[in-house]
Amino acid sequence: MRLASRTLNVAAAVALATLSVGTLAQTAVVYKATCQFIGSPAREPLADREGHTIAVAEYSCHAETGMQEGAIMTGMNIIEYDPSDGVVLSGNGVICKPGAVAVYQVIEQNSERTMTDGKVTGFTGASRGVYKLATGSMASLAGKSFTSTFRTIGGGQFLLETTFP
Repeated sequence: MRLASRTLNVAAAVALATLSVGTLAQTAVVYKATCQFIGSPAREPLADREGHTIAVAEYSCHAETGMQEGAIMTGMNIIEYDPSDGVVLSGNGVICKPGAVAVYQVIEQNSERTMTDGKVTGFTGASRGVYKLATGSMASLAGKSFTSTFRTIGGGQFLLETTFP
Protein backbone atom coordinates (compact mmCIF):
# COMPACT_ATOMS: atom_id res chain seq x y z
CA MET A 1 0.00 0.00 0.00
CA ARG A 2 2.81 2.43 0.88
CA LEU A 3 4.60 1.58 -2.37
CA ALA A 4 1.45 2.27 -4.38
CA SER A 5 0.97 5.58 -2.53
CA ARG A 6 4.59 6.63 -3.19
CA THR A 7 4.30 5.63 -6.85
CA LEU A 8 1.12 7.69 -7.20
CA ASN A 9 2.79 10.68 -5.49
CA VAL A 10 5.83 10.43 -7.78
CA ALA A 11 3.58 10.12 -10.85
CA ALA A 12 1.57 13.16 -9.71
CA ALA A 13 4.76 15.16 -9.14
CA VAL A 14 6.10 14.23 -12.59
CA ALA A 15 2.77 15.16 -14.19
CA LEU A 16 2.71 18.49 -12.36
CA ALA A 17 6.30 19.24 -13.33
CA THR A 18 5.56 18.36 -16.96
CA LEU A 19 2.50 20.61 -17.01
CA SER A 20 4.50 23.43 -15.40
CA VAL A 21 7.29 23.12 -17.98
CA GLY A 22 4.70 23.07 -20.75
CA THR A 23 3.06 26.19 -19.37
CA LEU A 24 6.44 27.96 -19.15
CA ALA A 25 7.30 26.94 -22.69
CA GLN A 26 4.00 28.36 -23.93
CA THR A 27 4.60 31.74 -22.30
CA ALA A 28 7.72 32.58 -24.35
CA VAL A 29 6.85 34.23 -27.68
CA VAL A 30 9.35 34.54 -30.52
CA TYR A 31 9.04 37.01 -33.39
CA LYS A 32 11.26 36.81 -36.47
CA ALA A 33 12.34 39.60 -38.77
CA THR A 34 14.66 39.86 -41.76
CA CYS A 35 16.86 42.94 -41.61
CA GLN A 36 19.48 44.84 -43.58
CA PHE A 37 21.75 47.77 -42.88
CA ILE A 38 20.92 51.14 -44.38
CA GLY A 39 24.11 52.30 -46.00
CA SER A 40 27.45 50.98 -44.87
CA PRO A 41 28.37 51.79 -41.25
CA ALA A 42 31.96 53.03 -41.33
CA ARG A 43 34.13 52.49 -38.28
CA GLU A 44 35.69 55.70 -37.03
CA PRO A 45 38.96 55.46 -35.06
CA LEU A 46 38.81 56.73 -31.48
CA ALA A 47 42.55 57.52 -31.52
CA ASP A 48 43.21 56.21 -28.01
CA ARG A 49 44.56 52.77 -29.01
CA GLU A 50 45.00 50.52 -32.02
CA GLY A 51 41.75 49.02 -33.34
CA HIS A 52 39.44 50.92 -30.96
CA THR A 53 36.62 52.27 -33.16
CA ILE A 54 33.00 53.38 -33.11
CA ALA A 55 30.26 53.05 -35.73
CA VAL A 56 26.70 54.26 -36.13
CA ALA A 57 24.65 51.51 -37.77
CA GLU A 58 21.15 52.13 -39.12
CA TYR A 59 19.00 49.19 -40.14
CA SER A 60 15.55 48.31 -41.40
CA CYS A 61 13.63 45.07 -40.81
CA HIS A 62 10.47 43.40 -42.05
CA ALA A 63 8.67 41.43 -39.30
CA GLU A 64 7.53 38.01 -40.48
CA THR A 65 5.65 36.53 -37.51
CA GLY A 66 3.47 37.32 -34.50
CA MET A 67 1.67 40.54 -33.64
CA GLN A 68 4.42 42.43 -35.45
CA GLU A 69 3.86 40.48 -38.70
CA GLY A 70 4.04 42.83 -41.67
CA ALA A 71 5.54 45.66 -39.62
CA ILE A 72 8.57 47.67 -40.68
CA MET A 73 11.22 48.33 -38.04
CA THR A 74 13.80 51.09 -38.35
CA GLY A 75 16.59 51.23 -35.80
CA MET A 76 19.96 52.70 -34.97
CA ASN A 77 22.84 51.42 -32.84
CA ILE A 78 26.06 53.13 -31.77
CA ILE A 79 28.62 50.34 -31.54
CA GLU A 80 32.07 50.30 -29.93
CA TYR A 81 34.61 47.85 -31.39
CA ASP A 82 37.68 46.90 -29.37
CA PRO A 83 39.33 45.78 -31.61
CA SER A 84 36.80 43.65 -33.53
CA ASP A 85 33.86 42.42 -31.44
CA GLY A 86 31.17 45.02 -30.89
CA VAL A 87 29.28 46.32 -27.87
CA VAL A 88 26.26 48.57 -28.35
CA LEU A 89 26.57 51.80 -26.38
CA SER A 90 23.16 53.05 -27.43
CA GLY A 91 20.35 51.60 -29.52
CA ASN A 92 16.72 52.29 -30.28
CA GLY A 93 14.09 51.98 -32.95
CA VAL A 94 10.49 52.24 -34.08
CA ILE A 95 8.22 49.46 -35.32
CA CYS A 96 5.28 50.59 -37.49
CA LYS A 97 2.36 48.91 -39.14
CA PRO A 98 -1.13 50.21 -39.92
CA GLY A 99 -2.84 51.11 -36.65
CA ALA A 100 0.14 50.30 -34.42
CA VAL A 101 3.49 51.74 -33.34
CA ALA A 102 6.09 50.48 -30.86
CA VAL A 103 9.28 52.21 -29.70
CA TYR A 104 12.07 50.12 -28.18
CA GLN A 105 15.36 50.76 -26.43
CA VAL A 106 18.31 48.37 -26.53
CA ILE A 107 19.76 48.09 -23.02
CA GLU A 108 22.61 45.70 -23.75
CA GLN A 109 24.00 44.08 -26.88
CA ASN A 110 27.13 42.17 -27.79
CA SER A 111 28.21 40.86 -31.15
CA GLU A 112 31.12 39.00 -32.65
CA ARG A 113 32.38 38.33 -36.12
CA THR A 114 32.00 34.90 -37.68
CA MET A 115 35.04 33.63 -39.54
CA THR A 116 35.53 31.02 -42.28
CA ASP A 117 39.03 30.12 -43.48
CA GLY A 118 40.44 33.16 -41.67
CA LYS A 119 38.04 35.61 -43.35
CA VAL A 120 35.13 37.52 -41.84
CA THR A 121 31.90 36.03 -43.18
CA GLY A 122 29.33 37.73 -40.97
CA PHE A 123 28.33 38.31 -37.39
CA THR A 124 26.23 36.89 -34.58
CA GLY A 125 25.08 38.31 -31.28
CA ALA A 126 22.47 38.84 -28.61
CA SER A 127 20.72 41.79 -27.01
CA ARG A 128 18.12 42.73 -24.46
CA GLY A 129 15.87 45.74 -24.24
CA VAL A 130 12.49 47.18 -23.37
CA TYR A 131 9.50 48.59 -25.21
CA LYS A 132 9.14 52.20 -24.08
CA LEU A 133 5.88 52.87 -25.95
CA ALA A 134 3.38 50.72 -27.83
CA THR A 135 -0.02 51.51 -29.34
CA GLY A 136 -2.79 49.81 -31.30
CA SER A 137 -2.45 46.07 -31.88
CA MET A 138 1.03 46.17 -30.29
CA ALA A 139 -0.14 47.99 -27.11
CA SER A 140 0.50 44.90 -24.97
CA LEU A 141 4.26 45.33 -25.59
CA ALA A 142 4.43 48.62 -23.64
CA GLY A 143 6.84 48.28 -20.72
CA LYS A 144 7.77 44.68 -21.58
CA SER A 145 11.35 43.53 -21.77
CA PHE A 146 12.73 41.37 -24.57
CA THR A 147 15.81 39.44 -25.58
CA SER A 148 17.02 39.01 -29.14
CA THR A 149 19.51 37.00 -31.08
CA PHE A 150 20.76 37.91 -34.53
CA ARG A 151 22.99 36.44 -37.20
CA THR A 152 23.88 37.06 -40.81
CA ILE A 153 21.96 35.00 -43.36
CA GLY A 154 23.65 36.11 -46.58
CA GLY A 155 22.70 38.55 -49.29
CA GLY A 156 23.57 41.49 -47.02
CA GLN A 157 20.80 40.52 -44.59
CA PHE A 158 20.56 39.33 -41.01
CA LEU A 159 17.89 37.43 -39.10
CA LEU A 160 16.56 38.94 -35.86
CA GLU A 161 14.69 36.68 -33.43
CA THR A 162 13.07 38.47 -30.50
CA THR A 163 11.75 36.61 -27.47
CA PHE A 164 9.31 37.89 -24.87
CA PRO A 165 9.19 36.08 -21.54
